[in-house]
Amino acid sequence: MTITLGPIIGHTTDTSVKIWIRGAKGPNHASREFCYGAFDLYEGANLVASKYCFLKDYYDFTGVVSFDGLKADTAYRLECGLVYKRDAQVPNTADLVQGPVVNSAEKVGTTFKTHRASNDTTLNFVFGSCRYLYWDNFVLNDAEKGDKTFRSIFTEHQQNPLDFFLAVGDQVYADPLNKLHEYSNFDELCEIYRKSFKLANIRALMSCVPTYMILDDHEIRNDWSKNQMRDENSGFFATRMRAYASYQHLHNPDTPNGQFWYHFEKGPFPFFVMDTRTLRISEATSIEGKTMLGREQLNAFLEWLHVHRNAPVKFVVSSVPFFPDPKPAKGSEDKWAGFNDERSMILEFIRVEGISDIVFLSGDVHNSSFARMRCYQDQQFLLTSLVSSPFYWPYPHESKSDFYGGKTLEFMQWSDGTRRLRDRVEYRYEGEGFIGDESFTRVSVDIGKGKPWCSAEIFDRKGNKFSDYPNPFLF
Repeated sequence: MTITLGPIIGHTTDTSVKIWIRGAKGPNHASREFCYGAFDLYEGANLVASKYCFLKDYYDFTGVVSFDGLKADTAYRLECGLVYKRDAQVPNTADLVQGPVVNSAEKVGTTFKTHRASNDTTLNFVFGSCRYLYWDNFVLNDAEKGDKTFRSIFTEHQQNPLDFFLAVGDQVYADPLNKLHEYSNFDELCEIYRKSFKLANIRALMSCVPTYMILDDHEIRNDWSKNQMRDENSGFFATRMRAYASYQHLHNPDTPNGQFWYHFEKGPFPFFVMDTRTLRISEATSIEGKTMLGREQLNAFLEWLHVHRNAPVKFVVSSVPFFPDPKPAKGSEDKWAGFNDERSMILEFIRVEGISDIVFLSGDVHNSSFARMRCYQDQQFLLTSLVSSPFYWPYPHESKSDFYGGKTLEFMQWSDGTRRLRDRVEYRYEGEGFIGDESFTRVSVDIGKGKPWCSAEIFDRKGNKFSDYPNPFLF
């Protein structure tokens, strides 16, 4: 039997790859005949490795397999399929097995490439967010329109190969009409993922380009924070996170159970992917203070900044923009503007520690922009923000007037490197672009000549540059 969805090429390094597929319940599932994924990996005509993975019904028959010991910057061909085995016939899923193990009559194949060696000097990737598909809408064909952006990204990859694809939130809408219409149970949620990821263009893209994802609010509910759990039954949040883990987080880098933030490296370029939703507390209680990241994640992020302080460029993924800020009428309290104490801590740490070349990647706001932040008291301080949203949104988009294009932020912070004096410290950002249309952003980095050369280009849903922002943003 053939796989029902995938493969998705997930977290990939110069020596390893993580591959995701979905199977299906077999006819003898009730008598303990279970579903397994079968994988054969080839370099050219030579079989390199074979492996099985267990496709658990708890995860809607999704699962991942990892191959290690691969060659850097090398093209591999993958064949995958399904097998059904009873308890007494359970295949070894922990180690490589003698192959081939895929039934050639029902195999699904693809090709991918491992990342280049760790001393490589270039990086190219596409990122974006917010892919609204309302499957119960009989007026608009959301499916066809929502998949066009990914055809353009795939074409971009064919013309100028991408190292990876990064989706930074709202990959599906579990609440397409907010509380008026929400998908309520695990089967309904998984069906939305299956329909969304089965569309031709996004499926083609994810089957050959390493794909990384992180959730935002609509994988759960609009403007989600832990405070909302008081108003729901205990299974509401757990059900949504099980669907998210099954279809998105499984192919990300491994994390401890229940942790959804993660980090990875592409050559010399490190990435920290924040979870800005599941640990968020938007209203302080007598027990817990207001927070976007939670204590453990914030501390891990600051430690990550310290460890990678000398990396040529450091990328931080925050599903909601670190800056620029929306105006209050557009929900600024849901963004980092509503968590200024925590934002101040991060800015203070970066400035006092003298860490440079940090780039924030964000989505969420249905408007794409670029911005730079500087500090009046420290001329060496510089942060960059790239915001890309939405992949598809059939309703009116946000416009430039909905944001503070330039804004000064003032905080009481340490004013010297020895942390003895505190004073008012002023940060100011200036933004540009503010494109209110379907879009995606391509980021390119080259450190071959020493100082990083970085650019970001924004494309519309058809893969064309916008006439009112035709040139790359250099940072």
